[in-house]
Amino acid sequence: MKRILAIVLFCTSVALVEAQFTYRIQSPLAAESFRTGIEAYGRGRYAESLAQFERALASEGSDPLCLYWLGKSYYRLGLTGAAFDRWNEAVAVGGGSPMVSSRLELAGAMADPAGLAPPTRYVRVSELTGKKDTIELFARPSWIEPLADGKVILVSHGTNTLLVIDANARIIKTINGGTTGLDRPFACAVLDDGTIFVTEFQSNRIVRLTPEGTILGYSGDPSGPGRLAGPQYIASDSDGFVYVSDVGYSRIVKYSRDGTRVLTFGTPVPGFSGLRLPTGVAVHENRIFVADAALKAIFAFDTFGNYLSRIETSGLLKPEGLRASDDGNLLLADGSRVLLIDPETGSQTELYRSERTKARIVSAAFDANGELLVADFDASEIAYLSDPASRFSGLSIEIGRTYSDGFPRIQVDLRVKDRYGRPVTGLGYSNFYISESIVLKERRVEGDIPVDYLASSIRPASGMAFEGALDESSSMDIAFLLEGSPELVSRKLEARNAVSSIYASLGSNTSARLVTAGRIAQPPSAGTLNAISDAILKAEPSDSWRFDSGLRLAAGSLFDRSGRRAIVYVGTGSINERFLDGASLAELSTILEANDISLYAVIIGPGVPSEALVYLVEKSRGAAYRADRPEGLSIIADSILATQTGRYRLSYDSTADDGFGRAYIPFSIEVYLRDRSGKDESGFFAPLR
Repeated sequence: MKRILAIVLFCTSVALVEAQFTYRIQSPLAAESFRTGIEAYGRGRYAESLAQFERALASEGSDPLCLYWLGKSYYRLGLTGAAFDRWNEAVAVGGGSPMVSSRLELAGAMADPAGLAPPTRYVRVSELTGKKDTIELFARPSWIEPLADGKVILVSHGTNTLLVIDANARIIKTINGGTTGLDRPFACAVLDDGTIFVTEFQSNRIVRLTPEGTILGYSGDPSGPGRLAGPQYIASDSDGFVYVSDVGYSRIVKYSRDGTRVLTFGTPVPGFSGLRLPTGVAVHENRIFVADAALKAIFAFDTFGNYLSRIETSGLLKPEGLRASDDGNLLLADGSRVLLIDPETGSQTELYRSERTKARIVSAAFDANGELLVADFDASEIAYLSDPASRFSGLSIEIGRTYSDGFPRIQVDLRVKDRYGRPVTGLGYSNFYISESIVLKERRVEGDIPVDYLASSIRPASGMAFEGALDESSSMDIAFLLEGSPELVSRKLEARNAVSSIYASLGSNTSARLVTAGRIAQPPSAGTLNAISDAILKAEPSDSWRFDSGLRLAAGSLFDRSGRRAIVYVGTGSINERFLDGASLAELSTILEANDISLYAVIIGPGVPSEALVYLVEKSRGAAYRADRPEGLSIIADSILATQTGRYRLSYDSTADDGFGRAYIPFSIEVYLRDRSGKDESGFFAPLR
């Protein structure tokens, strides 16, 4: 009688221990349910996948791999507590899983306010030097201007150029001002329409450039009150005005977005003795902050140039480049160090001190991915600094949909965030590494007994390709959510007009649908404007309308979509909180966050957004607007397109045996950005054969 022995040898070229739970399901019913659950999850049908994984566990028992996937389904549906319970149970049953353990640890840190406290110290992790061998890339860098897509503009004072540098510290573009050229550029500001204002220290003028670098015009007269003398630093406000430090005349000059001089300020007036050597300029809300290198101080003015106050700082060395953060704090380049200053109290935190004894840091900026970049003017160097707590473990990777219908070619969507939950943007091919678990079977005859040897290894994926970032796409998937209250339905014409206005601004690369939050949420209507308008006009009012079920249904209609996802809530400002408790609100927030959906609110009538609505809008990185705002509602589409998602698509060729569609094929994706890294693991089934 012949016997078949299975000997499993686990070996790997990239890891010494098995990181992902092994597929060990024996029950045919459980195996089929698990496979169906994986396919449903890969298509964004998370409720179906949850039911299938529960069914598999009912037949198989506490299988750790199935528990892990069940937790993922719970998480996508906003049930964070149930997700963590399943993951903890998977670790308890299946033993240590580095990936699951790190996910739980990161989630705990994000839930603990102390774990997300802003860093107070940064360390150098890499640098970009002005010379590579004998080639001069830049000299005397004087300003760093971060862009929303992870790139930065570096002003190279010594080589008369602007350099565009990507998130991986590679110079990808040079702007030299064309045939006219730039004459000792010092700093720049980028307006909301992409126009670049650049100060030219040597020529005593301001040059305006298109985003591509074509010169639009100049500001600065050869004589008279409009003459400049050594313009250096520059900043812009939300209305498109720019403020320039005119060192030679010890003043600040304000220009409109077309380059017209508006006013000057900072000279002596009653109660203020005037600036002496103005350097850095920063704008926050309605205040203009100006650093003075001679007075070693920072002063505040309003947008009309009126002197407000002196910031109560002490011990400044040589204040130069100044920048305001979103929370209103000031980032100051001060000689050999970088300070974070609270303008209300004057308290300061030293974020970084250069290792060089005679460093001259003239500019510092946080890029879109949270790294601190500093420009050392005399050393011709850009230093990249990182929060020590994030080093080597600061990225959160979430593998989303896996497209396996074209097996062996596999496509994968994933999202990359930092430890604070902010999307990481600007990544490319070199930032990703995919590995796949391969099981090879070799049958040997030992004596008269056939023996199957199974060798399991983790190998680099074959044919990996970077297929793009959603941040560079104009694709949008929108769900309008209509409040079903009597108050809103009585203003349904206003609601229809608001939705029509938004719809007209969405563009051709957009899918849209409408969900009505009535007593029972109505399924999404067809995506044409006529169908959506008809649904609004036919809406039936109910005092028992349910925002929560409406939001869940609207979010669910976006789960299988691959564009930028957003829900636009059209209502009076209420979300009918009497049907909500704290847990329900937290679940709704998690649904939005876990599925990368932004919530925007359009307020019809005189009402104001409730605290609960404001909470959901802010947590999802959305915004609230009044329907009758004079500027119109096209800002919603613009905001959706401008929001960074950190979502990417990769593909590779699987070399695993698909078992005629019944073999579970694990894979993992690792992401690296300088000293930060992260990893997620997933798996799929090939189509049945």
